[in-house]
Amino acid sequence: MGCINAKKRRKEALRQGLNISSSKRKTYLKTNEDSANGSPAHVREPAPPIPLLTERQKELIMQSWQKIQEDMSKVGVVMFMRLFETHPDVQDVFMPFKGLSQDDLRHSSQLREHALRVMGTVEKCLARINEPKKMEEMLHDLGTRHVMYSAKVDYVDLIGPQFIWAMQPALEDQWNTELEEAWSDLFKMMTHVMKNAMQF
Repeated sequence: MGCINAKKRRKEALRQGLNISSSKRKTYLKTNEDSANGSPAHVREPAPPIPLLTERQKELIMQSWQKIQEDMSKVGVVMFMRLFETHPDVQDVFMPFKGLSQDDLRHSSQLREHALRVMGTVEKCLARINEPKKMEEMLHDLGTRHVMYSAKVDYVDLIGPQFIWAMQPALEDQWNTELEEAWSDLFKMMTHVMKNAMQF
């Protein structure tokens, strides 16, 4: 299915006269060539640099993850329930969940399974927390797969805040600003890699 969609995108790009032979990714910054040709330049501020986790942040994340692991599926389902409540358009992207009520979602075995897959991805990242290259390779592959699912790049940014919101009750008194910042930086790092893989 992903190959078919990729072929369609290539054909459409060729019809529009876009150069797809270059190995470069889509550029959003104005170039001299754009100005010379008089074509409209798509200007976008450069992405912020990937936050690097400190040893203290890694320690906080790993300690809190032990608590989250006690009921990963619950945290995952709460995260998606919140995501679909605050961003209903995202729910419509997931065909199995399109049009389902909050009550139906709460009892959906498919949502539980998908939530566990997402939590499993976080767990895989944490297993590579001291091997950034391996984590980056895994997340790049994940981002590429999401292109095949026709996922919007902007949706990737929504997961981190929803995950953080969902995990707070599970951590109770352990939650504080320092821990929130550590998890936030981890998700910024994850989304940065995934989004780079999704933009072409």
